[in-house]
Amino acid sequence: MFLVAAFAQPFIKPTEGVVNNGKKAISIYIDNSFSMNARSGDVPLVELAKRKAQEIASAYSPDDEFQLLSNDFEGKQQRLVNRDQFKQFLEEVKSSPASRTISLVISREKESLARAQSSQKYIYIISDFQKSTSDLQNIPVDSNTKIYFIPLKSSAQKNVTVDSCWLEAPVQMVNQPAKLHVKITNYGDEDIADERITLRINDEIKTIADLNLAANSSAEDTLVFNITQSGWNKGELQVSDFPVSFDDSYFFSFNVKPLAAVLNVNGTSSNVFLDALFSNSGLFTTTSSSLNQLDYALLKSYDCIILNQPNSISSGLKEALTQYVQNGGNLLLVPDPNNNLQSINDFLLSMNADQLQLWLKQSRQVTTINTNMKVFADVFSNLTGNMALPKTSGFFIMTQRTQSPAEALMKFTDGNSLFTRYAIGKGNFYLSSVPFDKSVTDFPLNPVFAPLLFKVVVLKNNNPSLSYSIGDATNFEAENFGVGEKEIYHMKGSTHEFIPAQRPLGKEVMVNFGNEISEAGFYNLYLPDTANHYWLGFNFNRKESNLTILNSEEINNQAARIKAQVVSNADADLSAVISEMNRGIALWKYCIMLALFFIAIEILLLRFLK
Repeated sequence: MFLVAAFAQPFIKPTEGVVNNGKKAISIYIDNSFSMNARSGDVPLVELAKRKAQEIASAYSPDDEFQLLSNDFEGKQQRLVNRDQFKQFLEEVKSSPASRTISLVISREKESLARAQSSQKYIYIISDFQKSTSDLQNIPVDSNTKIYFIPLKSSAQKNVTVDSCWLEAPVQMVNQPAKLHVKITNYGDEDIADERITLRINDEIKTIADLNLAANSSAEDTLVFNITQSGWNKGELQVSDFPVSFDDSYFFSFNVKPLAAVLNVNGTSSNVFLDALFSNSGLFTTTSSSLNQLDYALLKSYDCIILNQPNSISSGLKEALTQYVQNGGNLLLVPDPNNNLQSINDFLLSMNADQLQLWLKQSRQVTTINTNMKVFADVFSNLTGNMALPKTSGFFIMTQRTQSPAEALMKFTDGNSLFTRYAIGKGNFYLSSVPFDKSVTDFPLNPVFAPLLFKVVVLKNNNPSLSYSIGDATNFEAENFGVGEKEIYHMKGSTHEFIPAQRPLGKEVMVNFGNEISEAGFYNLYLPDTANHYWLGFNFNRKESNLTILNSEEINNQAARIKAQVVSNADADLSAVISEMNRGIALWKYCIMLALFFIAIEILLLRFLK
């Protein structure tokens, strides 16, 4: 009887009560993000995921339609193929810096399955279900597609990463100490003790600091080093942990100008304080000129231009200076109370700045300094707390226009400003309400004068970022040197060189790196056959550093909402598991076993019983 039943191929219906025959369309997603480099035993999760994908494919017919999707979203992964081609694609899957949310993955899978001939559609998600990307709550309910979640679990992992870093001072100078702030996170469940973080600048170890960090916490540290060379400096922060190592290094870069170029444009005479300040520091190259000797074409070569008590400003100079500031230059205007203000105010109007109204011969003392401004960074840490602030016996009252982008850096008690900054385009315009004359004010003799003027010269609005994240939509503003249409920027890493997309925009070239960068490290953006270049540090996205995953309850709750199934026994052979889910449990094997069992019993009975 059991032998006859075996030939009848009996089975128990699948859970849904429907046996799925006919051609099927199957989309299998393998999470190949860096978090899948964590191990289950001795096997990286990404390799285990590939093995499970092969088992899933084996549960279906060779003639069914298959899609393999990874985080790379490659063009060939957007089409349906047969099982043999699927297995070929599977062999090519490698760990990738790309990271996708699961809702986006399923949306992309449904787009591909919509082109399938079959009405039986299946989606398989093989992932560690990292919290940072597992937005299961954003997956819509869809009764036309069966979705299966296959969570893979790693052994207990620790991961320590450098999240970010930033320099304390907005401007760096040669032979000066620099403070680098570093944010470090321990994503593991165990405290970190007696580990080290290493800082290298231009391949030379500058600092090694101890690292002690509680479990699942972040901390900031400050590393101090001396800047020994001008030009581009390449920095690398490094910690060491295993096996998640993609985020152990953090690459950054910064540019140090050898000497800042200052142009003093004098009215009737030069200023003794400005001459002494910039001539004796060793940090600047200073050029002095009168108003009628200026070469407008050379203005762009200066980091800062100081208009010292000009008699007037011609329309040509007004236009040249406005363009200079718009393109990123720093300009300081020091007024003269004895000069005609008409042309000066015309210039101020073109700069969208407040105008000079009246020279008021009254004593005032600065009572408020806006220390939150970048121009004052590092200034007051070196000054005494009881320092006397600048005083003056006269000053210009300014219009204080409501539309003005004014930022008062130093103010008197009555609210009038001694020194004001205006952000104009990519540059800065500074306006003093007093001349730098000791018969009028002690401002040039005050301890705040020198560091403030130094920052006025060197502080820029358009400094490049210290670092960039791979995969972000990164645009970079490079300088347009006007070397001709055929001269375009190239990008070169340690193993990869390409020509990025770029578009000239006036004095700048907007460069977009697209998806060309896939390895962390330093990249040189350069114009061939010239000395013009930028060193840029690229890092893998730290979103993958947090290895926290959804627990079983969280996955099951979201799966129930969208009527998906969770394959919790991922260690089993998924080919058999899926066959049972789709076709039911085949009983013919059990029938044969029972038939053989009863035949054996019958033989034993005939042999030993008379």
